[in-house]
Parts: sequence; C-alpha cells; structure tokens
Amino acid sequence: MAMITSAFLMVNPPAQNSRPRKEVPPLELYLRDLLLTRLEPNDKSVSFVSKQIQRMPWSDPGIDCGALVTKYMLKACRRGRYKATKAIAALAVNLKRSKPEVTARLIDDVLEEIQWFIYHPSFRDHQRTLVCARLLGELYCEGAIPSSILFDEVNHIINFGHDIPDALRQASVNQELFLPRGNVSKTIHEDEEMEDEENEEQENELEKNQQPVVIPVSLYSKHDPRVPCDIDPPMAAFRIKLVCTILETASKHIVSASNKTKLEFCLASLQRYLFTKKM
Repeated sequence: MAMITSAFLMVNPPAQNSRPRKEVPPLELYLRDLLLTRLEPNDKSVSFVSKQIQRMPWSDPGIDCGALVTKYMLKACRRGRYKATKAIAALAVNLKRSKPEVTARLIDDVLEEIQWFIYHPSFRDHQRTLVCARLLGELYCEGAIPSSILFDEVNHIINFGHDIPDALRQASVNQELFLPRGNVSKTIHEDEEMEDEENEEQENELEKNQQPVVIPVSLYSKHDPRVPCDIDPPMAAFRIKLVCTILETASKHIVSASNKTKLEFCLASLQRYLFTKKM
C-alpha cells in the first residue's frame, strides 16, 4: 500500500503553496539583463553597456545607482560565465572617466571580499573568493589599479595572521647569544670510549624532556609564516590558490622591468610560505 501511494504521489504530486516572489524594480531587472546576459568580452558590447549605464537616473537622490551597478557587476562575475570577469574589468575602466565611483566601489568590494574570507575561512566560500581574486587580476590587466595595490594584496594574503610577537623576537635574540660558534663544540679525545646503549637511551629521554628550541626570527621582519595562526593552520592551502590565481591572471602584464624587484620579493615570500605547509 505504501509503494502504491508513493507511486501515485510521484505521478500526481499534491499542490504546493506558491511562495510570493520578490518584486524586483524595473531598473534592477534591466541592469541584470545588461550585465548578466548582454555583456560580452569585446569592445562593442562593453561600449554599449557602458552607454546604457550612463543613461541611468544618477541625479535621482532616491536611487543609489553606483551601489546597484557595483552589486550586479559582482553578481555577473559570481553567477555568470567564466569570461565575465574580463568583461566586467573592461567595463569598470570604461566607466572610470564618466562615473569614477563605480570603479572605486568595485575595487573596494573586491578587496573587502578577499579580506573577509581570510579572516573567516570557510570551504563554501572558496569559489566566490577565487572569482574575486581573478577579478582583481583582470582589473590590473585593464589598468584600473596600479601594481602596488596588487603586490600589497598578495603580500597581505601571505602574511595576514602571522605577525611576529615581541616575546618570540626577544627569545630568538637571547637564544642566539648562547649558540655555539664554529662547527666543533668541544674537543674529541682519541682514547674516548663508546657509551653504552643504556646511556644513549637516557640521553634521548633527557633531550625529549627539555624545552623546545626557539626558532630564531629575523629582527627586521614583521611577519613570519612559521608563527602559528588559528585562521591559517599548517594544513590549509587555499591562500596559495588565491595568490596563484592573482599572479596567473596578471602574468601577461606584471612581468616587466619596473616590477622586477617587487615580483622577486613576492615570489620569495610565496616560496617561504610554501615550505611551512605540510601538504
């Protein structure tokens, strides 16, 4: 009887109460159509969408057009196609002269999104944060942001939460004063007899009971990836994906003579960060 009832309900399901749909204003529907459907990564499409956005009622105090445009630009990157990030970056540069607030809002929102994820890491936000990282690289490729912002963000992703505390810095300085100088710490006599296995086991136990050696840190560095951090444990590797996504997206324009020193420092910091991970 239960199987017959289940089959009947599958063929003829009961009527469900229709949920009230959220009413979206016509202006937002038009923005959604422009940015999520019509926008393509070519000059003709970007120019058309830019002209349509400039015709919006920017002078109306009751409508925050800048916030609406930025909102749907980010939605186009998250829910749209993979190539939408390049088109959105080109659109932001196109609007920079006439509507600079749109580009400024977009850059701030992208940086805040990445910062929020770094401070609140969650697996469900991985794809969303990777989209923001790719959009940041595309904004640099289109000339919306300088290289200093890009490198500062990469270094911030690597170093956030790994600040060197004053106690660790002081302990490393005091430990360096008592480190042995040279390769030989004591004289070895030819007639010295080999110790028994029991004595060796006792020495090993004593070494285990001793306090762990403090790893010396640099006196001139503010951050060290070896400093433990709750929001970035040794098994977490998503920050590496973020940095690689930014550098890979901006690789066509970031490799230049003017950025050589910054790029070398950034890659060295990334390599040092990689060596601290167990994976």
